Amino acid sequence: MILASFLWAPLVLGGTDSREQSFQTANRLYSDGHFREAIEHYQKIADTGLVNEVLFYNLGNAYFKDGRLGNAIQFFEKARRISPGDQEILQNLRFAQMQIADKVDSPAEGPIRRILSVWSHVLPLNLETLLSIVCFVGANVCFTLFVLIHSPWISRLAPYGAAVFLFFFFVLGISNVLRIQQLENTREAVVLTDKMDVLSGPSPDNPILFSIHEGLKVRIENQLADWVQISLENGWNGWAKKEDLGTI
Repeated sequence: MILASFLWAPLVLGGTDSREQSFQTANRLYSDGHFREAIEHYQKIADTGLVNEVLFYNLGNAYFKDGRLGNAIQFFEKARRISPGDQEILQNLRFAQMQIADKVDSPAEGPIRRILSVWSHVLPLNLETLLSIVCFVGANVCFTLFVLIHSPWISRLAPYGAAVFLFFFFVLGISNVLRIQQLENTREAVVLTDKMDVLSGPSPDNPILFSIHEGLKVRIENQLADWVQISLENGWNGWAKKEDLGTI
């Protein structure tokens, strides 16, 4: 079973011995089948504010083994955001998503959104930013060589090199800006309860519009006190209790 595996790679703990001890303790508890106790130790590390794909991946596995599908998908999604190209994370996320009761149809994506979706699953955002900077520097180096060094072969090759670097700089730069805007403007969450009623307004007195089930990912549109307005990929929207959702 795919979900039986988990990562032992060391965390970037910033020199905090207590985090390392808790992480190793959680790993041992997971191996021994004490998933709930392992979750407590993993969660203790996460509550310190550490953002790490290994920690989130292990938490997702432990939650899945403990029968909490919503929490498992929540932390697999968190891990995927940090390391979108990690195949083990993607496989476990897909495996967990197969257990979701609700099947929501997604609208057809436009070409730009489709390209960004594929791209975001291959290249982490921080690596994309670094590559765009490298391309910008490379273009400037090629242009400088063309201007300062009077050599026939440099005069022929440097303009082509600058053009190639500039092309990838613009492609990566535009993608980077769009992805950052998408992250800043999009808040997502996962249903944590077996069944969650979605109402027409932020009050229990409002009528129920529809119900969704554990593990389904939703978009958060608005928040009012202990209520959040959510929307599904098919366009349905309404209000639900904040406590029934786990933010990604």
